[in-house]
Amino acid sequence: MEKIAIALDIGGSKIRAALITKEGKIIKRIEGKTPRKGKTGKVVTKRAIELIKELIRETKKESIKGIGIASTGPIDIEKGKLVFPTNMIFKEVSLVELIEKEFGFPVSFMNDCTAAAWGEKIFGKGKNYKNLVYITISSGIGGGAIVDNHLLLGKKGNASEIGHFAIDTQYNLSCKCKKGKGHWESYCSGGNMLRFFKKWCLKNKKNLKFKKIEDLFKEAKRGNKIVLNFLKEVGNLNRKGISNTVLAYDPEIIFVGGKTALENKNLILPYLEKEGKISLTSFKENTPLMGSAAIVFYPPK
Repeated sequence: MEKIAIALDIGGSKIRAALITKEGKIIKRIEGKTPRKGKTGKVVTKRAIELIKELIRETKKESIKGIGIASTGPIDIEKGKLVFPTNMIFKEVSLVELIEKEFGFPVSFMNDCTAAAWGEKIFGKGKNYKNLVYITISSGIGGGAIVDNHLLLGKKGNASEIGHFAIDTQYNLSCKCKKGKGHWESYCSGGNMLRFFKKWCLKNKKNLKFKKIEDLFKEAKRGNKIVLNFLKEVGNLNRKGISNTVLAYDPEIIFVGGKTALENKNLILPYLEKEGKISLTSFKENTPLMGSAAIVFYPPK
């Protein structure tokens, strides 16, 4: 009987779940919204458990190899939980212990971008590279790095939190991580870009507002000069982030994913390509899911 992995991708806005084979084929995929309200982070775990139950309703238990979880961070990989996740309102979200108790399968757990880097290495275009970085530009900015075929984890699993590289001292935007100002994620992520746009407009004496980040990009695609000038500033800051990433990990190639980047690649990628070899991720929004399956079947040593 062919073994399959239950793959989870827990993000700030969505939880995705999939059944994936050892060869990296997605058999079934579902998703739901990440809870934004509740007394504790258990509401997130409860929703993840509900999605798994829906996913495996018609699956034989003996065919399941294990569960892989890729999650937004910061994480504590040893305790199997999120700790003050920047894209959630909860102080912590316990995952591994509760999910193992519910289903009885072994659970592997990793930062979503770290898992995504491993997914690119095992199943994607990263197979032929010993040194690669995966970057997501989505509601937040995160990264995962493989150096000399070794996946970098760190003491708690947060070795490649590149979204908190300092890239700016001009606007001094504070970061939701509450550990500093000028962090890459605070300016160039989909979840923070409108806040930066407001500050940029004040500095440049522009009177323009958007309620949603999608509206800002729509105006850019229509040729709005104010927005295009702003995105040039975003692009220059993204270049600094990429430059720091290259200096930190010395990759042969950088894979880019995340909703903000994938849906607006012509407005974002040209700036990134000035700093190194850039490729869109092999699996679009499914890369963290592929990483979740990869750590089940091919756990990094």
